[in-house]
Amino acid sequence: MQMCKACQARGNCLSKINLFKELGVDQSKSIYLTADHKDYHKGESVFSFGDPIDKLIILRYGKIKTSTYDENGRESIRKIYVQGDIIGEDSIFLDKSYQVNGEAIEKAGICQIDKITLRNILVKDHDFSLKMIKSLSQRVYETEMMLEILSIKDSYLRLAAFLAYRARITKNDVIELNQENIASSINITRETVSRKLSELEKEGFIENQSYKKIKIKNLSNLNKLINL
Repeated sequence: MQMCKACQARGNCLSKINLFKELGVDQSKSIYLTADHKDYHKGESVFSFGDPIDKLIILRYGKIKTSTYDENGRESIRKIYVQGDIIGEDSIFLDKSYQVNGEAIEKAGICQIDKITLRNILVKDHDFSLKMIKSLSQRVYETEMMLEILSIKDSYLRLAAFLAYRARITKNDVIELNQENIASSINITRETVSRKLSELEKEGFIENQSYKKIKIKNLSNLNKLINL
């Protein structure tokens, strides 16, 4: 196991995660000693369907998508994780396996933390346990929001709702996803995404800055469009 030196550097890795910021010295040390890091190139697999979830994954930089495939080999993206996101926190007390595939969609680095260490901290630290519950509640909220977005029949409004959703959860008015990833996330074709992005830009809601960079010009107006 390679100890993650980035975890120990101020401003990197664990120190960026609100969940871990206020842990005591001893508990932080326990996490650091069990942590190891890995780096991935674009397109490289991080984990596969059926792999055991035996560690908590923190995304240090880059983006990771989780997805499944239907019987025709068509991909459906479940979630796109960005820097600071946590993968596997819903399985700390459960012996589960991944029901999705995880792949780096750009160069990415992760920090892995032993689940047993976190279990022990959760049992002892009340405040940390509450933060974990809050994190899990946020995950449930995001899942419910995506299900609501996928239920929108009109592709123009579905795309608008997805862009507004990404802006809210990333706290950034620039959406850095290519059209293929957006299409797979909301179950419409890439051609439809391209066409509807042009319409949204023409109406003044967004600005297509590049192939994989979309700026939300006015989030409140976009929310009004989709009645949020």
